Order: sequence, then C-alpha cells, then structure tokens
Amino acid sequence: MDLSADRNRPADADPMELVEICLSAAGWDFQRDEDDGALQCLAHTRWGEMGGLFAIRREPPALHFSLTLDVKPTSARRAAISELVLMANERLWLGHFDYWIEDGVLIFRHALPLLDRIEPEAGEIRAILAAGLDAVNMFLPAFNFVIWAGKTPAEALQGALFETAGEA
Repeated sequence: MDLSADRNRPADADPMELVEICLSAAGWDFQRDEDDGALQCLAHTRWGEMGGLFAIRREPPALHFSLTLDVKPTSARRAAISELVLMANERLWLGHFDYWIEDGVLIFRHALPLLDRIEPEAGEIRAILAAGLDAVNMFLPAFNFVIWAGKTPAEALQGALFETAGEA
C-alpha cells in the first residue's frame, strides 16, 4: 500500500489534511465531521469493514486514531474479554486494544503526540493505519472465539495465532 504524502507542508497546515491524503492513498473511505473536524473512516480488514476515527486533541496536542471492532461482547464473557485484551496488548508493537465495558465496545487505539509540531509525519500515519489493520486481522478471531465459542483467552489466542506451514 503506497501512502506517499508531501513532506514540504506549510507551517499552518491542518494535520487532518495529511490524514486525508494518507487515507486516500490507502484506499480507505472517509468523511470529515463538520462540527469538530474529526475524520470518520472505513477500514477494509480481512474480517470485513471496521469503523475508524481520527481526531485532534488540543491539550495536550495529539492525533488520536481508533478502530472499532465489529464484535458484540456479552456481559457473561466480560472477564474473559478483558483478560484477552491484556494478552493481545502484550503482542502489539504499536497501539493497544481497549474494552469499554459500560458501552460493550472493543477498540484498537493509538495516539501520536504533537508537542512542538503542527502535524505528524506521513510515515507515522501510515504506521498507525498498518498497525490497526494488523492488530484487527490478527486478533479479531481470538475475540470471537471467546465470545461465540466460549474459549478461554489462552485457547482463543493460541487458535488465532496458529499459522500453517506449506500447502496441503
């Protein structure tokens, strides 16, 4: 996926414009919210489309990215999902999963600090897009194994990370 962007951006640049450039280059659909300037986007993962969001935080200055997983955790599996989130996060190189128990929402999140700068580098945006896709592609099956198959977090993780070698 080529996400090239112009590195010679003016000092008064809008960081969301660079995000739009990177999303366009990646082939992600997106729309900017007129009220707060946030960007809603659609990630095409191995397991279907997932809703994403880029938002700017003014204090402390940061660019936040989140990707909502299309799973419906049940309250009966709450503890197992929370444990699996911890186990999955140990394996992530960038970003992390959060489980918002009150809302029953499972998300991937990452924030880029923007201290002393107006916008992130295009490479940083590309990295969080790739990290979000990789995390969802790798761990969504594990979350579904816990929710729908009643597997323990360890069993679910082992099943999701199982890779075959060669061809049958």
